[in-house]
Amino acid sequence: MKKLITPFLLVGALASCENAPAPDLYTNYISDGEAHPLVILVGGSDGGNYFANPNMKPLMDRYHDYGFSVASMGYFDTLGTPDSPIELSLNEIDARIKAITEDSSIKGQCVALLGFSKGAELSLLLGSHFNTVNHIVAAYPSHVVWNAVKTPMSYSSWSIDGQPLPYIEAPLLSFDMLSGIFTGEYRNAFTDALSEASPKELNDAAIPVEKIKGSVTLVSARQDQIWPSFEMANKIEQRLSDNSYENPVLHIDLDGDHYSYNKETMDTVLTHLKRVMGSECN
Repeated sequence: MKKLITPFLLVGALASCENAPAPDLYTNYISDGEAHPLVILVGGSDGGNYFANPNMKPLMDRYHDYGFSVASMGYFDTLGTPDSPIELSLNEIDARIKAITEDSSIKGQCVALLGFSKGAELSLLLGSHFNTVNHIVAAYPSHVVWNAVKTPMSYSSWSIDGQPLPYIEAPLLSFDMLSGIFTGEYRNAFTDALSEASPKELNDAAIPVEKIKGSVTLVSARQDQIWPSFEMANKIEQRLSDNSYENPVLHIDLDGDHYSYNKETMDTVLTHLKRVMGSECN
């Protein structure tokens, strides 16, 4: 599972040769006539719908071993989503998720959202601002909103009610970003942006994770070369603690890099999810 998320590459912003667009939604539901809990996956800054690849089916089937149906949802650069990852509407993304949860094969409110990297940022935002999905898993997360990827211009990644969210900017056209094309290291671009941001900017861009209504599961990497997910996950934990957050919180910190989420980590996450989602979801 090495390539779950790919970096914020300049070539991704400039590439013009594309394959056929991925589907907006891929589902792999348990087909026994019963309703089951659901895990919805959202990928990273590449866009598309990575887990809809037929090669991913054996991986998706593993969710069934834990009693979960699974779906994979694209949020940009798929057939029915925006081409550009600029000011993506959280309202529209949440509405799409709500439609998924209303399927008769899904058990009530027993739904978890699992996002990777940029998708972890998205998942935490959706859990913080909407009540459609209560259980949030954020793999290689951010504690703040960042600028839109794949564009040299400065825009927010997300919007709510038509208004862009405040963000911290790690410019695409910077030495740290451009050199990362050759080194694979982008971390400094994000750590520098965080260190240079004012307290007000950091406060305005912070994701209000304390508003999440259910469990929060974080997966981070101590050797993350893309962005400082371990340190940012710690910031999320601290904010939850400072706000006396009462729901289950688990932080799985991996001694690896941005691509270290493997089958063992997956099993740990799904075991924990099955436990915290409780007997009403079994």
